[in-house]
Amino acid sequence: MANSNDAFSRNNGRLSKRQFELYLNQVPLQIWEREYVKRVMDKFDTSWSQGITRDEFLKGLDEMAKNPHDQIDASDIENIKRHF
Repeated sequence: MANSNDAFSRNNGRLSKRQFELYLNQVPLQIWEREYVKRVMDKFDTSWSQGITRDEFLKGLDEMAKNPHDQIDASDIENIKRHF
């Protein structure tokens, strides 16, 4: 599943908040969708974690996909995965 040329592999397995936002800004999303994704991923990027891992990223996307009240649809989630 891990592509040797994906965002996480290019950054030693973790993305800082700034790196994550740079990649996320490349995804064609509405501003509110982008902010929502950042909030979901913030819970994984704690002060002691030194960034978000691929597993945490995928877990966050999975939570969004399973949430019936979530306004981001499956195609947006797949698009986010492709950009990382």
